[in-house]
Amino acid sequence: MTRRLSLLSLTAGLAAGLANAQPSPDGDWILNLLRASQESKKGVTLHVKGQTIPMVVTAIGDHFVEGRSQQSSKIVVRLASIDAALMA
Repeated sequence: MTRRLSLLSLTAGLAAGLANAQPSPDGDWILNLLRASQESKKGVTLHVKGQTIPMVVTAIGDHFVEGRSQQSSKIVVRLASIDAALMA
């Protein structure tokens, strides 16, 4: 039952985060969400292979996103490995 609730809350959070992102012709919602986080300086939570990574996006490259958090001064994540993202 707790896995269902976790999946439900993840889905709801993802949907809320996607509502803040602007649609693009190529349909790359995660990249748009990361750009919105960078521009507004709002936090984003990335879900990568079962782990959650809270951060503020500082730079977006061709294959990587760079950010920082209270615990880490620099976080680099490969864009292809991001399963989901949500913006607070």
